Amino acid sequence: MKNLQNVIQHAYENASGFKRQMDAAGISPSEIESASDLEKIPVLKKDRLPKLQSDSQPFGNLAAMEPSEMARIFMSPGPIYDPQTHDKDFWRFSEALKEAGFGKGDIVQNTFSYHLSPAGFMFDSALREIGATVVPAGTGNRELQIQLMRDVRVTGYVGTPSFFNLLLDAIEDKGWKIGKEILIKKVFFTAEMLTVEMRKRCEDSGITVYEGYGTADCGCLAFEDKQGPGLKVTGSVIVQICDPLTGKDVSGEEGEIVVTLFDKSYPLIRFGTGDLSRWVQGYEGKRIAGVLGRVSDGVKVKGMFVREEQLAQVMEEAGYPFFQAIVSNESGTDEFKILVEFDGELEPGLASKIQDIIRVKPLLEKAAAGTLQQDDKKLADKRNYELKKV
Repeated sequence: MKNLQNVIQHAYENASGFKRQMDAAGISPSEIESASDLEKIPVLKKDRLPKLQSDSQPFGNLAAMEPSEMARIFMSPGPIYDPQTHDKDFWRFSEALKEAGFGKGDIVQNTFSYHLSPAGFMFDSALREIGATVVPAGTGNRELQIQLMRDVRVTGYVGTPSFFNLLLDAIEDKGWKIGKEILIKKVFFTAEMLTVEMRKRCEDSGITVYEGYGTADCGCLAFEDKQGPGLKVTGSVIVQICDPLTGKDVSGEEGEIVVTLFDKSYPLIRFGTGDLSRWVQGYEGKRIAGVLGRVSDGVKVKGMFVREEQLAQVMEEAGYPFFQAIVSNESGTDEFKILVEFDGELEPGLASKIQDIIRVKPLLEKAAAGTLQQDDKKLADKRNYELKKV
């Protein structure tokens, strides 16, 4: 509690955006005397960050450091600007990776993007902190990825499960075998739902599977430790499961994951991630049942959040106001298709133009005139997962 009180007092004195929120709610830092008192502070919704940051660039006056004092500044889809300080493991993923068996002697292929969004550096810094060697592979280029995996004798993988599934397909197409040409022994997945089928495919090949949960804003929040059901909440944050409307605790029910960081540089306090979860029965406050959905209109596709408002802006500026984006996974991999109602040929570079903004390249398909209604939901998630029962 002393650490929490210190962080809240520091944020109140050094982050004017947080001070305004407290003052508007009529709350002083001295009123937060226990973790349960956090409910007095209004939840800061992640979907509000783009507007707050646009009004007070780059961090919405929520950071307690100047931008020039940061080690790096990232831009996640939204757009949302995310800072990184000079701490060696700023996002605290080393705890989860050590639990998964990563460490000195491992050569780990990091397939998260190093471009603008922070995921690549999240795992790069955590892996270096625990003594592993990192291959900064980034996304895409399946043939090069598996060649590299074979040539440098990679022992571990971090990235999304869907991309690793594609790599396993490419390895099989080559006629290579796990344990012979490919020496990978362990994987750590995050940013996407891990299906039962994908876990089984890895384990049947002798690959140990761990998964974790975090966000670009908050870093590591929970991870698999195989010591109990669900995901263990890291001790470096306070996690609450709250009613998305009231911000009140909903212990025993599904609710929004609300996070408070012990971070004086970027003190996100009562931060609503927009992800839905619940406590594992019998492990309240300690273990969550993974991510069960989203509160808002943000949909995570291939590890990136796509927001309906941002997508609509891109399409309208390009001259295509009538469209519907559909996320599906019939093949076991996320597919992002945009149906476009337009009289004529679509602009040749439209898919790339969309990708430049939202970081996900869509499949474009023309729709017959009159099939898309103006009031239709512009972004529909039609994926079908076999969720684990905890």
